[in-house]
Amino acid sequence: MSVTLKSKIRFNGQEYSSPADLPPDVRQAYEKALHQGTVVSKRFVVNGQSFTSENQMPADIRKLCDDAMDVIENNGEVTIPNAENRDQLLTKKEWGIAVAVGVGIAALVLTRIFHG
Repeated sequence: MSVTLKSKIRFNGQEYSSPADLPPDVRQAYEKALHQGTVVSKRFVVNGQSFTSENQMPADIRKLCDDAMDVIENNGEVTIPNAENRDQLLTKKEWGIAVAVGVGIAALVLTRIFHG
């Protein structure tokens, strides 16, 4: 899968390519505008299909866009869950630590019992 994100933010005659490029004062105004419902024009183009709002998108495309925006908002850091460990109570490393602690406690108890 290939994803290309292009964004343009225009504020007071200046153009920025992403929220990460905004100076602190402009970023603050940008976030305030988004949260207060100030008129912000958006256009999303996904696989050549254009949408003027998230509500126009089918659920699968909306999810893809939401995930992409999360990446942008987190400065490009992505965490992908490991499918193997999702259903496990503890990871292999955590099990190893738990067993080592248990063996250590058992050794201390046995030492106390035999050495009074």
